[in-house]
Amino acid sequence: MSRAVLPLALAALVAACTPANTRPGASVPTAVKTGQSWVVTRPIVAAQVLDTCSRDSPGREAGRVTGYWAPSRKEVEQLEAALPTLEAQVPKAVDFDRQYVGIEMNGRKLIYLNAFHLPDDADIDPAREAIRVCDGGRQFWGAVFDPASAQFTDVRFNGALDTP
Repeated sequence: MSRAVLPLALAALVAACTPANTRPGASVPTAVKTGQSWVVTRPIVAAQVLDTCSRDSPGREAGRVTGYWAPSRKEVEQLEAALPTLEAQVPKAVDFDRQYVGIEMNGRKLIYLNAFHLPDDADIDPAREAIRVCDGGRQFWGAVFDPASAQFTDVRFNGALDTP
Protein backbone atom coordinates (compact mmCIF):
# COMPACT_ATOMS: atom_id res chain seq x y z
CA MET A 1 0.00 0.00 0.00
CA SER A 2 1.47 3.38 -0.92
CA ARG A 3 2.32 5.98 1.73
CA ALA A 4 -0.19 8.40 0.17
CA VAL A 5 -3.07 5.94 0.59
CA LEU A 6 -2.07 4.82 4.11
CA PRO A 7 -3.74 7.69 6.06
CA LEU A 8 -7.02 7.17 4.20
CA ALA A 9 -6.89 3.41 4.73
CA LEU A 10 -6.23 3.86 8.46
CA ALA A 11 -9.10 6.34 8.77
CA ALA A 12 -11.39 3.87 7.02
CA LEU A 13 -10.27 1.07 9.34
CA VAL A 14 -11.01 3.16 12.42
CA ALA A 15 -14.37 4.27 11.04
CA ALA A 16 -15.33 0.71 10.16
CA CYS A 17 -14.73 -0.46 13.71
CA THR A 18 -16.59 2.40 15.42
CA PRO A 19 -20.28 3.25 15.42
CA ALA A 20 -21.11 6.30 13.29
CA ASN A 21 -23.31 8.01 15.87
CA THR A 22 -20.52 8.96 18.30
CA ARG A 23 -19.11 12.40 19.02
CA PRO A 24 -15.63 13.53 20.11
CA GLY A 25 -15.07 13.20 23.87
CA ALA A 26 -13.10 15.27 26.29
CA SER A 27 -9.46 14.41 26.50
CA VAL A 28 -7.61 13.97 29.78
CA PRO A 29 -5.84 17.27 30.40
CA THR A 30 -2.18 16.60 31.09
CA ALA A 31 1.10 18.47 30.89
CA VAL A 32 2.68 18.64 27.43
CA LYS A 33 1.70 16.11 24.79
CA THR A 34 0.74 16.08 21.15
CA GLY A 35 -1.54 13.03 21.21
CA GLN A 36 -4.83 13.10 23.07
CA SER A 37 -5.83 10.62 25.75
CA TRP A 38 -9.07 9.35 27.16
CA VAL A 39 -9.81 7.23 30.23
CA VAL A 40 -12.36 4.52 29.54
CA THR A 41 -14.51 3.97 32.63
CA ARG A 42 -17.40 1.80 31.47
CA PRO A 43 -16.50 -1.89 32.04
CA ILE A 44 -18.24 -3.06 28.84
CA VAL A 45 -16.20 -0.59 26.74
CA ALA A 46 -13.03 -1.45 28.68
CA ALA A 47 -13.54 -5.12 27.82
CA GLN A 48 -14.01 -4.17 24.15
CA VAL A 49 -10.75 -2.17 24.15
CA LEU A 50 -8.96 -5.27 25.45
CA ASP A 51 -10.64 -7.51 22.86
CA THR A 52 -7.96 -6.83 20.27
CA CYS A 53 -8.17 -8.27 16.80
CA SER A 54 -4.63 -8.57 15.46
CA ARG A 55 -2.41 -8.25 18.54
CA ASP A 56 -2.22 -9.91 21.92
CA SER A 57 -3.59 -8.14 25.00
CA PRO A 58 -4.35 -9.14 28.60
CA GLY A 59 -8.05 -9.40 27.72
CA ARG A 60 -7.46 -12.16 25.19
CA GLU A 61 -6.52 -14.68 27.89
CA ALA A 62 -9.56 -15.92 29.80
CA GLY A 63 -9.38 -14.99 33.48
CA ARG A 64 -6.20 -12.91 33.23
CA VAL A 65 -8.07 -9.61 33.83
CA THR A 66 -10.05 -9.95 37.06
CA GLY A 67 -11.55 -6.45 37.23
CA TYR A 68 -11.58 -2.86 36.07
CA TRP A 69 -10.95 0.46 37.82
CA ALA A 70 -10.70 4.15 36.80
CA PRO A 71 -7.14 5.54 36.78
CA SER A 72 -6.82 8.90 38.51
CA ARG A 73 -5.53 12.05 36.88
CA LYS A 74 -2.27 11.60 38.81
CA GLU A 75 -1.84 8.04 37.50
CA VAL A 76 -2.55 9.17 33.93
CA GLU A 77 -0.01 11.99 34.27
CA GLN A 78 2.53 9.48 35.64
CA LEU A 79 1.94 7.17 32.66
CA GLU A 80 2.22 10.02 30.18
CA ALA A 81 5.44 11.25 31.79
CA ALA A 82 6.86 7.74 31.26
CA LEU A 83 5.82 7.52 27.56
CA PRO A 84 9.25 8.71 26.30
CA THR A 85 10.79 5.54 27.80
CA LEU A 86 9.04 3.63 24.99
CA GLU A 87 10.84 5.55 22.21
CA ALA A 88 13.20 2.64 21.44
CA GLN A 89 10.20 0.37 20.80
CA VAL A 90 7.66 2.95 19.63
CA PRO A 91 9.09 5.98 17.84
CA LYS A 92 7.11 9.14 18.69
CA ALA A 93 4.98 7.28 21.24
CA VAL A 94 3.69 10.58 22.65
CA ASP A 95 2.24 11.51 19.23
CA PHE A 96 -0.31 8.67 19.34
CA ASP A 97 -3.84 9.17 20.62
CA ARG A 98 -4.49 6.86 23.56
CA GLN A 99 -7.22 5.11 25.51
CA TYR A 100 -6.48 4.08 29.10
CA VAL A 101 -8.22 1.19 30.81
CA GLY A 102 -7.59 0.39 34.47
CA ILE A 103 -7.27 -3.39 34.82
CA GLU A 104 -6.69 -5.72 37.74
CA MET A 105 -4.34 -8.65 37.14
CA ASN A 106 -2.71 -10.91 39.73
CA GLY A 107 -3.98 -8.63 42.52
CA ARG A 108 -2.30 -5.56 40.99
CA LYS A 109 -3.84 -2.41 39.55
CA LEU A 110 -2.38 -1.77 36.08
CA ILE A 111 -3.29 0.47 33.15
CA TYR A 112 -3.75 -0.87 29.65
CA LEU A 113 -2.80 1.66 26.96
CA ASN A 114 -4.48 1.38 23.55
CA ALA A 115 -2.64 3.62 21.04
CA PHE A 116 -3.81 4.79 17.61
CA HIS A 117 -3.97 7.81 15.31
CA LEU A 118 -7.40 9.39 15.05
CA PRO A 119 -8.16 11.49 11.98
CA ASP A 120 -8.62 15.18 12.89
CA ASP A 121 -12.21 15.18 11.65
CA ALA A 122 -13.18 11.85 13.23
CA ASP A 123 -16.67 11.69 14.70
CA ILE A 124 -15.58 9.21 17.36
CA ASP A 125 -15.72 9.44 21.16
CA PRO A 126 -12.80 7.37 22.55
CA ALA A 127 -14.06 7.97 26.11
CA ARG A 128 -17.23 6.03 25.25
CA GLU A 129 -16.28 3.80 22.31
CA ALA A 130 -13.55 1.19 21.98
CA ILE A 131 -11.05 1.95 19.23
CA ARG A 132 -10.47 -1.48 17.72
CA VAL A 133 -8.67 -1.93 14.43
CA CYS A 134 -7.66 -5.15 12.75
CA ASP A 135 -4.23 -5.00 11.15
CA GLY A 136 -2.84 -1.50 10.59
CA GLY A 137 0.72 -2.40 11.51
CA ARG A 138 2.74 -0.24 13.88
CA GLN A 139 0.14 2.55 13.69
CA PHE A 140 -1.85 0.65 16.35
CA TRP A 141 -0.32 -0.77 19.51
CA GLY A 142 -0.95 -1.51 23.14
CA ALA A 143 1.04 -1.81 26.35
CA VAL A 144 0.56 -2.43 30.07
CA PHE A 145 1.71 0.23 32.56
CA ASP A 146 2.34 -0.47 36.24
CA PRO A 147 1.82 2.71 38.30
CA ALA A 148 3.69 1.14 41.25
CA SER A 149 6.93 0.73 39.26
CA ALA A 150 6.29 3.33 36.51
CA GLN A 151 7.26 0.65 33.94
CA PHE A 152 5.68 -0.50 30.68
CA THR A 153 5.44 -4.17 29.71
CA ASP A 154 3.72 -6.21 27.02
CA VAL A 155 4.19 -3.71 24.18
CA ARG A 156 2.37 -5.27 21.21
CA PHE A 157 1.70 -4.01 17.68
CA ASN A 158 -1.12 -4.87 15.30
CA GLY A 159 -0.41 -7.07 12.30
CA ALA A 160 1.36 -5.44 9.37
CA LEU A 161 -0.57 -3.78 6.56
CA ASP A 162 1.57 -5.32 3.85
CA THR A 163 1.73 -8.95 5.02
CA PRO A 164 0.27 -11.45 2.53
